[in-house]
Amino acid sequence: MAAKEKTRSMVEAAMLAALTVILLLPTIYLPLLGMITLFIWPVPITVLGVRHGLKSSILAMVTAAFITSILTHPLTVGSLVIWLGFLGIALGYCFREKWPPAKTLGVGTLTVLASTLLLFLLTLLVFGVNPLTAGQTMLAESSSQALEIYRGLGLPEGQLDRMEEYYLEMVEMFRYLLPATLLLGSVFATFINFSVARLVLGKLGQEVPGLPPFATWQFPRNLLLGYLVGILFVLGGNYYGQSLLLEIGLNIQVI
Repeated sequence: MAAKEKTRSMVEAAMLAALTVILLLPTIYLPLLGMITLFIWPVPITVLGVRHGLKSSILAMVTAAFITSILTHPLTVGSLVIWLGFLGIALGYCFREKWPPAKTLGVGTLTVLASTLLLFLLTLLVFGVNPLTAGQTMLAESSSQALEIYRGLGLPEGQLDRMEEYYLEMVEMFRYLLPATLLLGSVFATFINFSVARLVLGKLGQEVPGLPPFATWQFPRNLLLGYLVGILFVLGGNYYGQSLLLEIGLNIQVI
């Protein structure tokens, strides 16, 4: 019986690893479909972790990454695995240990945030590319192209000047709001994987508790106080000309 159970476990692990590869490929090659699979490809790893433990989920992630690297670009696969692969492992562990939903989401968010920072660091150290600078450059180039298109359509120069000012502010705001963007993006990625994994596990007969209904949520009473603190930081940053205070205030308000 033990041998039969082990065989079944290995077969299921192989199938889920193959499904991970199937979800990774469109993420890389199919832009429209990839926008969906980008956030849910770790789900099979989570399911495997719940059903067969931490080691199985780690092995499946490594196997899927290796196979996908053979079929496509290893650097792209490596980036995806670093970014969200560990999330699949973390959620599987939390679900298996029956941690509360809020704690699971918190662990998942911190995992994605840490993975993103690790990816940024590796990009900087290995390739000598600063992701923040690269992102700002990409936004600036997109803005310039948009302005040229509008200029070709015959828009008045005054309106183009106002649009250029807006685009420049948007590029600068990208730098200011990067911490909040990373945090909110981590929350979003975690919530999507949490929800889809719960749905899949429920279909497989393994119920995982979810968050309480939104109508029952109670926001902290000091939430307004935090927002007011953010406003004070923004005002102080503008008054004293301190960009650091401004950045802190803007991120507090967004979060």
